Amino acid sequence: MRALVAAHRSARYQGIVVAVKSQDDFAVVYGQLEAILLEHDIWIAPGVADAPDIPCIRRDFLNAVFLPRKRGLLILSPIEWMLDWSEQDRATFWVGLADAFGRHDIVILTVATPSVIGQLRVSLAEHNLPGLPVSIWLSRHQPIDHLQGVLA
Repeated sequence: MRALVAAHRSARYQGIVVAVKSQDDFAVVYGQLEAILLEHDIWIAPGVADAPDIPCIRRDFLNAVFLPRKRGLLILSPIEWMLDWSEQDRATFWVGLADAFGRHDIVILTVATPSVIGQLRVSLAEHNLPGLPVSIWLSRHQPIDHLQGVLA
């Protein structure tokens, strides 16, 4: 995970979605990301610290996520903010993340449910990290040359 983040930092403002297979893996990977991403604000849950509260409509959530900021942003389980959203609104968030590459330093950690994976596949490409129970999702628009030595 450390090698991925180091390579990620060599390219300006590229969003990454880290999808884990289980809640146990989520806790482990979150601990690693928290230790590595010291210069990122962390949205742990709705209403905590600077994170938007719920209910949160799609427009307000997108505005908060893509607000210009000096520090990067780590969002844990963005699905928690999407409780009353339609499937189309949820998909719009992931498409927005893919389209925002090059403008925002956003890392998202989520559990890989079938619904989430289906939405990610629309505009993000899946990659694997050897030996880790995670899949890395990057915008289909962004180059990944700088990650070739890290991704499987």
